[in-house]
Amino acid sequence: MQDKEGLFVFAAEEVQVDTDLKAWKILTVEDDLDYQNALVNSLKELKAKDGYKYELLKANSVPEAALALSMHPDIALIFIDVVMEEDDSGLRLVNTIREVIGNAEMRIVLLTGQPGFAPESDIMKVLDIDEYWNKSDISAEKLQSIVNSNMRTWEYISQIKSAKQGLQLVLDASRSINGKHDMASFSYAVLKEISNILKITEGGGIFCSSNVNPGSESLILSTHGCFSGTKGQPVEPNLPAEMLQDFKQATRERRHIFSKNHSVFFFETHTLQGQDTDYITIVKSDNPINEQNEYLLKVFSENVSTGFANISLLNRLTELAYTDVSLNLQNRNWLTREIKNMNAHERLKTRLVIFDIYQFDEKAFTFGNDFCNKLMKLVHQSIVDSFAKYEPRIALISNKTFGMLVSVDFDISDAISYFQNKQKFEIEQVKQYIDVRILELKLSAALNLTPEKVISLAESSLNYTVANQAKYIQHTEEKTDQITRRYELMAELRTAIGNKSLEVALQPKISLSTLKPAGFEALARWQRADGSFVPPDEFIELAETAGLINELDHVIFEKILETINQLKEQGCNLPVAFNASSYDLVEPSYFEQIKTKIEEYSILPSMLELEVTETQAISNYSLIKEALERFIALGMKVSIDDFGTGYSSLAHINEIPSTSIKIDRYFVSDLEFNDNNQYMIKMILSLAKQFDFSVIAEGVENEFEAQWLQQQGCETAQGYYFAKPLFFKDLIVWLKQFEVSANE
Repeated sequence: MQDKEGLFVFAAEEVQVDTDLKAWKILTVEDDLDYQNALVNSLKELKAKDGYKYELLKANSVPEAALALSMHPDIALIFIDVVMEEDDSGLRLVNTIREVIGNAEMRIVLLTGQPGFAPESDIMKVLDIDEYWNKSDISAEKLQSIVNSNMRTWEYISQIKSAKQGLQLVLDASRSINGKHDMASFSYAVLKEISNILKITEGGGIFCSSNVNPGSESLILSTHGCFSGTKGQPVEPNLPAEMLQDFKQATRERRHIFSKNHSVFFFETHTLQGQDTDYITIVKSDNPINEQNEYLLKVFSENVSTGFANISLLNRLTELAYTDVSLNLQNRNWLTREIKNMNAHERLKTRLVIFDIYQFDEKAFTFGNDFCNKLMKLVHQSIVDSFAKYEPRIALISNKTFGMLVSVDFDISDAISYFQNKQKFEIEQVKQYIDVRILELKLSAALNLTPEKVISLAESSLNYTVANQAKYIQHTEEKTDQITRRYELMAELRTAIGNKSLEVALQPKISLSTLKPAGFEALARWQRADGSFVPPDEFIELAETAGLINELDHVIFEKILETINQLKEQGCNLPVAFNASSYDLVEPSYFEQIKTKIEEYSILPSMLELEVTETQAISNYSLIKEALERFIALGMKVSIDDFGTGYSSLAHINEIPSTSIKIDRYFVSDLEFNDNNQYMIKMILSLAKQFDFSVIAEGVENEFEAQWLQQQGCETAQGYYFAKPLFFKDLIVWLKQFEVSANE
C-alpha cells in the first residue's frame, strides 16, 4: 500500500501485543504484492521465543527498502527479492546493506522466482548473504526454520557486538576518568561516564564520602543530571526511599548494589591514606539496568577503584610536596605553584610580600626547635589576622620566612606599619618581642623570571639590604636589574675560573732611595667577552659569596708563576707579591698546594711575597698564624696589607708572623695638607723600625708624597705616580726605561 506521495506505509498490526516484549524486526522487500502478502501472513503465524515478538515491515522497491533501513537500523532479518525494478535490484540492495551502510549483523535471505537468472553457487560466492531460496521451495515449516535459525544467529552476533561496544565504552570511560587528578573533577567524570554507559537521558548521579566524619551526615560532593543543584547537601533527604535503602546497605555491607533502575557503588581507600575514607556513587537510570549493563558497570568500577586509590595517593604526595609537615602550613613549593598558575595579567596585579624573622637563628640556638615552631605559628596567625581582608595566600618559604601573595589593588600600608613595630607574643608564659623585616616585590618587576627565581630574587634583595637593618624594603625594577646582573656575573665568573681566562696585572713597587723597580704586586683582572672589565672588588666579593674564592686564587696564583718565568726570560728577577684570602689560609692543604706549584714552575720562594690584610690576620689570628709561619720558614716574605685601618693594630703588631707592612692609601692620600696623616705614618714607621719590619706605602700619586715618604725613611712605595697596574706586554715596555737586567 502507498500513500499519495508515493512512499510506502507499514501494515498496522491487527492483534494487540504486549508492549513490554522486545521486538525482533523483519523486513520483506518484494515487488510482487501477492507473494509479499502471502509471506507476511505466514510470518504472522510464527511465534517468537518468550519475552520477544516479531515486528513486520514491508517495502516494494529498493528506494522504499533504503528508507526503511534508515528508519530501522535494528532490523534483524530481511527477505529480498532478487529481481524487482531491474534485474539486479535485489543484488544491489545487498551490496548497499553490507558495503555502504556497513551493517554486518543483519541476516539476509535472498528469494528468487527465476533460479537460472542468478545461480545460487555464484551468488553465495560474490555476496555476503546468509541464505538463498527459490520462492516455490519455501513452505510454512521451512519459513519457521529459516526465521528461527537466523534470529538466533542475529541475537548472538548482536550480543557480541554490544559487548564489544560496551567494553570499548568502558575503556574510553576509564581513560577519561584516569586523566583527572583531583577528587572533584574525578568524581564528576565518574558520574558522567556511568551515565554514558547506561545511556541515561533522564536520570543522574551523586557522589559522596560515606564516613569522613563518623557519626555525621554524609554530604553530596559531586552531582550529575537530575541531582544537579544538591552539591553540599545531606545525602538522605535527596534520595528516594528505595535508593536510600540500598545506599545504607552498601555502606553497611561495604559492597556494590545493583537494582533495576539504579546502582550504588562502594569504594574504600583507607588502606592508602591510613584512615577510613570511603566513597559512595549512586546513579539513577531511566533505562532498566540489564545483565550486560551490570557487567559493564562492574568492570568500570574496578577502574574507578584504581582511580580512587591513585587520587588518594596523589593527594597524600601533594600534601607532602606542598605542606610543611612540622607546622602544617603551605610551603615554598605551594607558593611557587601559585605564581606558576597565574596568567600574565594576574602577575601584573599581584605582589609578593616577604616576612623575615630577625635574629631567628639566635633564638633557635637559645630556646630550641619547639619554641621556634610555636613562634612561627604565632607569626603566621598574626599575618593571617592582619591581612585577612586582602585575601592573602601565605606560605612558609624557609625556617624563618613567610611569603604572601596579595593584590596590588589593595592598600596594605596599615598592616605593613603594624609589622614594622616590634611584635609581642607570649610563648610558654614568657613575653617575647620579635622584629619582623618586610620586603615587598611587585611581580611586574620580575615578569621574565620563573616563579622559583622570583622568590629567590625577593630573598636576595632582602639579604642584600641586611646591613642597614631596614624593617621595610620596597624592591624595584632597578634592584631586579642589579641582582640579575649579579647572578649573571656569578655564572660568567664560574665559567671564567673554569676556563682559566682571568689575567694578572702587575703594579710596580719602587725603591724610594734609587727610584728603580723593587718588585711588583700581582692584581687579578677579569675582562668579559664584550671587552668590559669587572672591578676586582666586585668579582672577588662574588667569588667569596659563590664559594669560588679558593678556585679563583689558585687560577691567579698559577698565572703569577707563569708571569714570573716570563719576566725571568726577559732578564727581570724581581719578587712578586700576591694576595691570599683568609679562606685560603685556614685551609690545611693550601700551603702544600702553593709549595707544590712553586716546585712545578721551578721558582724560588724568595721570588714571592704573600699579602694578607690586617683585618683578616687579626680576626682569624689563631687559625692562620701557623700557615703564615710555614710560608716564612719556606723562604717567602709575608706582608700585612692595609696596615693601620684594622682594629687593635698596635696590640697585635708583634704577634702577626710577617716580614713587612704596607701603609694603607688612606693615610697617604692628602698627605701634603693633612698633619694627622703625617703623624700616623711617622708612628707606623717608628713601630716598623722597632719590630724590624720593612715598610711599603701604597697609593702614592704625586711627587710631594714620594719625597716626603723617602725623607721619613720609608723604603718602598707604589701608586699611580710611578705606574698603574700593567699587563705583561705593557710592563716589558715600561721596564726598558730602567734597563733592568737579570743581575739586579
